[in-house]
Amino acid sequence: MGEIVDDRMWSRRSVGQMYFPQFLVGMVATLLVILGWTYTSTGSAWAALGWTVLAAVILQAGYFAAVLWLVHGETRVTDETKSNEGTASPAKLPGPFERDGIIQALISRLFPRLP
Repeated sequence: MGEIVDDRMWSRRSVGQMYFPQFLVGMVATLLVILGWTYTSTGSAWAALGWTVLAAVILQAGYFAAVLWLVHGETRVTDETKSNEGTASPAKLPGPFERDGIIQALISRLFPRLP
């Protein structure tokens, strides 16, 4: 969570990377909430288990799509940096929202004109 980043080197969780253990904890917490909610709504353990499995499949498919999206964006950025290799530009430090890869990706897709 609060890693100290050396000025000379980025951490493992740099811009554009997803942090799997954090996703896993969030997914398990979400599935437990869904399990409890559907059990209290229906009174059936089997129905609650079925809805929880369905939610797990949907969450996993969403995670897979997000990873593919980030990998595609990473290759696009790499291609752009190769074409701009001859121009010198100052180093850009990431802002607070750019440290979380999926949040930055969503913000940049929803609001492409923001700096």
